Amino acid sequence: MTNAYKKTISSLARTEDEEILLSHVTDLLDRSDYDTVSTDFLNLSEQYLVRSLLTRCGRVENLHFTFYGGYPYAERRILFLFPEYVSDTVAAVSPAEQGAFCVSLCVAEDRIGALSVHGSGYRSLSHRDYLGSLLSLGIERSVVGDVAVSDNTHAVIFLKSTMCGYVSSVLERVGADKIHLSPLTCEQMQALPDRRKYEIISDTIASPRLDAIVSVCANVSRDKAKQLVTSGLTDVDFRPLVRPDAEIVPGMYLSIRGYGRFYFDAIDGTSKKGRLRVRLKKTV
Repeated sequence: MTNAYKKTISSLARTEDEEILLSHVTDLLDRSDYDTVSTDFLNLSEQYLVRSLLTRCGRVENLHFTFYGGYPYAERRILFLFPEYVSDTVAAVSPAEQGAFCVSLCVAEDRIGALSVHGSGYRSLSHRDYLGSLLSLGIERSVVGDVAVSDNTHAVIFLKSTMCGYVSSVLERVGADKIHLSPLTCEQMQALPDRRKYEIISDTIASPRLDAIVSVCANVSRDKAKQLVTSGLTDVDFRPLVRPDAEIVPGMYLSIRGYGRFYFDAIDGTSKKGRLRVRLKKTV
């Protein structure tokens, strides 16, 4: 590992686990000179951290690297690092199409599979039931992607493709319910809808300060919002942020302990009084 990598990792990592993750990514960077390389599934916080590292190393998302989780709405995703000759091919595509082109490259690598899980219909199954049954098989969380729950008896489980055969052969029950498994094709995976549920929050604010956004998200006074921020109860893009005056822009995630997780979706112009119209999504 070069000194430049070490300095960058030291400036980003706050825990030993984060340091190990970033060190692994720098190792993959060296290996990506000749072939497309990938990680295990990363959660949103890990993705944000890895993206920060790669950006500081001069890599551009959807050109030199991309995150892909098996379907368009995946939260848990795998990092794919492309060699230079692949990035040159991506660069030849129009900027508006580069993201979709990178996804097609990831699909072609065939490193992610999905299993459709159907229960008997006599029991109600939750995300916790599916994930608990998988982990009880001795499977590491890092090889399991999203568990997209459709209803009380059906879900789609995303896995590293090397694990699909094993899970198909040994997973017979979820919770106390007997289940049926069937693999999905790449086309079926890509066509899956977003199963997450959101509450849309719309309001106006004077400026996109963190305390103003927190006030809208949590439906509390501005003073209470400042207290939530300065007390360390607010994360922005999965990292603690204690500055009430920090600027927040669309595309950022906010987590407020005791109030939930939010996505800053858009600024929809200004009101007649010059206040910003903001739209946020709360995961429910």
